[in-house]
Amino acid sequence: MSSLLLCACAREELRVKASQYRFKLDGENYRLRSITSEGESKFYNELIGAEFMAVDFDQDRILDCILLGEASLEEAQAIYEYGLNELSKENKLQLRMPTAKRYQHESNDLRLEIISFQRTNGQPFNEFKITGARQMVTPLLNVFVDRNADGTLDEVLKGAMALEKAQAQYAEMIEAGLQRQALIRTNGMILVKEP
Repeated sequence: MSSLLLCACAREELRVKASQYRFKLDGENYRLRSITSEGESKFYNELIGAEFMAVDFDQDRILDCILLGEASLEEAQAIYEYGLNELSKENKLQLRMPTAKRYQHESNDLRLEIISFQRTNGQPFNEFKITGARQMVTPLLNVFVDRNADGTLDEVLKGAMALEKAQAQYAEMIEAGLQRQALIRTNGMILVKEP
């Protein structure tokens, strides 16, 4: 007796819309492109220059990585902020509440946050944000990236806090998050648990 198993793959079409804004800074041309899926379940921004492309996966005004080319995240972030400010001046900036996986905690007048991202074609990574909880208008913001989601911060994306000082707070927050089961350890990575 033999059996035959037939498998069919359904192809789901994801419809997206893109909007674009062109601007100049220091004589160079740049584009901000906002990509939104139908139903707005997924959205992200791209900053495109002549030599690089960077992405903000959750539209939180912080670039998450350089996808193509050679540029530092710090340099790209400054360009991105300029472009967003120009959009804001023209009342063309729409704010969204990001839906990425987040773990938040407040401690000593600081708001700490770990955000886990899954790249389309790559390994997950974490962002670690430290914000002054008392400052309501323009709170101090420090943003760091853990490229391998391995518990070690690799780079300062924004702010003046030393990487070593942030690493100590990141390690404490990871321990607390693992104990509260808000974070999980899997395949050598530490990620925010699915809600």
